Amino acid sequence: MPDLVLTFHCATRDVETVVAAIRAASQAPIHIHDIAVRGRDFSDARTAERVTGNLDRSAIELIVADDAMTELVRAVAESRRDLPVRWRAVPVVARGRLA
Repeated sequence: MPDLVLTFHCATRDVETVVAAIRAASQAPIHIHDIAVRGRDFSDARTAERVTGNLDRSAIELIVADDAMTELVRAVAESRRDLPVRWRAVPVVARGRLA
């Protein structure tokens, strides 16, 4: 089974809820990055974000086995968050640790 980089993009205010859902389903280390999204797709935006054209989002990233993806996506989908979450999974071609 190949590993995947699974990334969830959510509203910054929903980070703790999404992380809690992931934590309940996986022990993989979680990386959280604050990101700013500028674009024309405002379907996930609050009113203030639509006015400014800047969406404040966080990317929650973890590496998991491909057979864990469905359970993690379901856990996040069922979490009690305020705004939609986008996600993507990308196969890990190689990885390592440099000391």
